[in-house]
Amino acid sequence: MSVIETMSNEVASTSVSRRHFIQGAAAAGAAVALPVAGVVGAGAASAAQQTLRVSIGKIANPVAPFTTADAGSLQILCCVGEYLAFSDDKAELAPRVAESWKGSAGGKVWTFKIRKGITFHDGSKLTADDVVWTFKSHLTASNKSQSIGKFNGILDINGVEKVDQNTVKFTLLSAVGTFPSLLSSTSYGLLIMKNGESGAAGWENTMNGCGPWILDTYTKGTQCTFVKNENYWDAKRQPSFDKLTTTVFESQEAAVAQLVTGKLDAVTGVTPATAAKINKSKAELVKVPSAGHISTHLRCDFGPFSTDKRIRQAAGLTLDREAFIKSVLKGQALLANDSIMDAFATKDTSVPQRKKDIAKAKALMSAAGSKGFNVDLSSYHRDDIDALAPFLKASLAEIGINVTLKLADSYYTAPWDARQSKKVENNYWLESNFGITDWGHRGTPVEILTRAYKSTGDWNAAHFASAKFDAAADEYITATTPAKAKAASKKIQEICLDETPYFMVYFETRTSVVRKGLKGFYTNGMGQFESAGASY
Repeated sequence: MSVIETMSNEVASTSVSRRHFIQGAAAAGAAVALPVAGVVGAGAASAAQQTLRVSIGKIANPVAPFTTADAGSLQILCCVGEYLAFSDDKAELAPRVAESWKGSAGGKVWTFKIRKGITFHDGSKLTADDVVWTFKSHLTASNKSQSIGKFNGILDINGVEKVDQNTVKFTLLSAVGTFPSLLSSTSYGLLIMKNGESGAAGWENTMNGCGPWILDTYTKGTQCTFVKNENYWDAKRQPSFDKLTTTVFESQEAAVAQLVTGKLDAVTGVTPATAAKINKSKAELVKVPSAGHISTHLRCDFGPFSTDKRIRQAAGLTLDREAFIKSVLKGQALLANDSIMDAFATKDTSVPQRKKDIAKAKALMSAAGSKGFNVDLSSYHRDDIDALAPFLKASLAEIGINVTLKLADSYYTAPWDARQSKKVENNYWLESNFGITDWGHRGTPVEILTRAYKSTGDWNAAHFASAKFDAAADEYITATTPAKAKAASKKIQEICLDETPYFMVYFETRTSVVRKGLKGFYTNGMGQFESAGASY
């Protein structure tokens, strides 16, 4: 039996997916008994429908700028808030709070013109003071913002300056050629806050943003209702619906079944397996390529993968990435090569693709003096992780690495800023020997390089430390031309294959299901959805 067949059997036999389906069914009622294929989209939307109803991702953290770190909360924030720029479905930056920007001093200084005529939901006008407050708040260590780590070595609180009521200047610690992307919606906590307000837990009680939707009610972790912002600044994107509801489902099947019965208009973030069942004559699939991915770390300073990089290389050679994408993801993903760089246009295509080679893997294990070992694979239950984890388990078994799956309901149990230097295995994300986490789309690899790969990264789960890599990453980050970025990317790609601190099997194709006739609704690569222009 092949690895893919073994993995498929394990996914089919596990109780996890069934348990999640039952939980979703409880929320959806009898609708889950309906078959998916052939009936999705049945029934026409009423021309008089006034509420847009959307299924969103799980909410695990407070829906607030400092604390957001999951699919559901970031999707809510994009409804009530606005960013300097919004990353659209083509991964292009659309001006929002900032109407324009320009770089100078070789990418070390960036100036943003702030749009006039924007008001917060409480009626106050948005000015440069609010923009400065927002970024200084995120850069203040005591606020414990999830976003502070992305600016490590790039920007500090002294570099944010009001020029006038409609101009803000950022003076960087080091040049960054793609700096506007770091301030956009793909840095999902950085929506513009009102001057003086805290972005910590508690912000979700009012959600005082300046976006197209105003908070009506919030049931923690499950559902939000919003009303249209009658004073929304963008006349071309005024919502055509009077209300919006966002609901969290434990099961995609349950959410799709609600769409079947006309109780939902869109289901975001469906897996390729679910998408493959959809009758496209009765519902529409909205697909967006992304740099979103599931990252598997192999801890480099402690545990069985740390003794010799050849063991990590061998493990990487057990993975049949192409077969996984074809069979499990139904071809709906971009092949990765164990590097974040593969998702971006600056990738150097001359770097060879890593392919499955068990003979070479066994030779590397032997050269490293390893006959195999036991190791836990730590993560949490989610549809895509529940598929990838048994694939990794079955693959590594071919060279004597025996993997025990430790998939919890919650993986991020310790404080986000509590990366430990002690060498332990406690099955927590930043301390586990072997673990899986998810990364949403980014418009540039800069944040992932600084936080997950560089030796100073606060989310460096692999505990990877390489002066050679740090220098290559800095070369990429400061690059101001495509040629320089590509040259640095090649170095990064080659180091990643040599050191193998992470597995990266594929990059996601973001897919949503919408009822037939719904137009103008899409998610970007991050999963944030555009609903202001949606209509039947």
